[in-house]
Amino acid sequence: MVAHLIRMKLAITVNGWKKSTGQLVLAILLMAYLAFVLVMVGVGASFMPELGTDARGTILTLVGAVAVLGWIIIPVFFTGVDLTLDPANFATFGVPSRQLVLGLAMAGLATIPGAATLIGFLLSTLAWRDQVGAMLLAVPTTILGAVFCICISYAVTGLLAGITGQRRIREIMSIVAFIPLMLAGVILTGIVESVEAALEQLPGLAAIVAWTPLGSFTGAPWALAEGRLLEAAAQAVLCLVWVAGALWLWQLAVNRSYAQVRGSGPASSKTKTGVGLLGVFPGTPAGAIAARSLIYWLKDPRYSASLVVLPLLLVLFWFLGYQSGEYVMILLMGPITGFMLGYSISADISYDGSAFAQHVTAGVSGRDDRVGRIGSLLSWGIPVTLLFTVATVWMAGQWWLLPGLIGIGIGALLTGAGVSALVSARFIYPVPPPGASPFATPEGGGMRMMLISLGAMVVVGALCLPGLILYVVALATGAMPLMWITLVVGLGVGAFLLWLGIRLGAKWFDRSQAETYQSVLAATG
Repeated sequence: MVAHLIRMKLAITVNGWKKSTGQLVLAILLMAYLAFVLVMVGVGASFMPELGTDARGTILTLVGAVAVLGWIIIPVFFTGVDLTLDPANFATFGVPSRQLVLGLAMAGLATIPGAATLIGFLLSTLAWRDQVGAMLLAVPTTILGAVFCICISYAVTGLLAGITGQRRIREIMSIVAFIPLMLAGVILTGIVESVEAALEQLPGLAAIVAWTPLGSFTGAPWALAEGRLLEAAAQAVLCLVWVAGALWLWQLAVNRSYAQVRGSGPASSKTKTGVGLLGVFPGTPAGAIAARSLIYWLKDPRYSASLVVLPLLLVLFWFLGYQSGEYVMILLMGPITGFMLGYSISADISYDGSAFAQHVTAGVSGRDDRVGRIGSLLSWGIPVTLLFTVATVWMAGQWWLLPGLIGIGIGALLTGAGVSALVSARFIYPVPPPGASPFATPEGGGMRMMLISLGAMVVVGALCLPGLILYVVALATGAMPLMWITLVVGLGVGAFLLWLGIRLGAKWFDRSQAETYQSVLAATG
């Protein structure tokens, strides 16, 4: 079973590379990067015997803990785990869950991240090459550490999916976890003054972590190197306990996955009545599409995740202004908001996935489709852009800039929406599937998505230049009339480009609905 699963995993991976050149290139780049990192790890570990035993143990234990923590946090909040060999696919074959979990754990070591983790852990044993006993103990414990990383990662993600029965909690967690990344600079600035005091506490912290699932695998050799034989033996036993516990949790997750596939999962008892937002918008095809699109914005984190960035940018710009005393950056929030919201629907049809078939079979016209999607965005996008613009002008105390900033911000929103109306109908590319992390890069579509996104953003930026140039001139000269001209030009150019984008996008939509649907199916696999 184990050998068969490993061969299956390798075969599927190689076939994926053969199918997609972009995927192969990204895999090669990833392997080259990981090879460089592993070389640095090996070189660093080989020089560590020059340090004291306490320093080596502290570094290895904490770095190992970070690696284990990364395997738990990153898949849960961002990328998800590799489901090439999804346990649910084996439910109908009667494979015992215990046997399947052991096979999948070994197959996990054959993945690029799994193999890199195993090699990295083994290279860390070079830090104990001057103490044979510690190095001999480090080899099996670090191997167990790599296995634990894979098992606990799949176990945690599997249990989260099984406990919720829905994707809502995981999606919310994916968005929430993005917050500290955006504010990392602010957080680090606040704690940098206490770094020296924190460094003095690291050995004590490492000694505690060595008794946890995060640090036992690299902490046991440290205890042996310092002559703490009983502690080393206890921590080595804990390594086995942690791995056994992770395997048990993973088996529990697989059993729940089996139960769902076989139809014994819990059924929802919630009943909803009424038509919701469909009763708010006009009773036309465009109104129905606008209502459905707005529901997506409210309930699908792949849409709403982009909104998290905006208040975080506001906090970041305010913090920078608070430090420098100049709130110039915060005035950019209005234009940035309009730009980001306008571009945000450039993959709208791609996000529909197979549901786009309803538009094709219902004979929806291109005009109704484009107007409905754009109308949904503008119904709340314009108020949000105005809110950020007025709020930041108030915070900066520069009210004379308000007309020009409104012209740039709303103009960027309308321009971006117009470009998106054309791009989303013309270019289809893979996007994160429903239930995946909103920030994940879909398999095989990274290069195409990057090129299309970059091209669309460059076009939007170029089309916004007339209003932006007028604003800069008005800002440099202090001429208030130019600010009002910027408002008129920004709104006028944006409205024209929105009309043109809807018109051209509608024509393309009507002319190639079948081809577009085929592209959507190909992109969604």
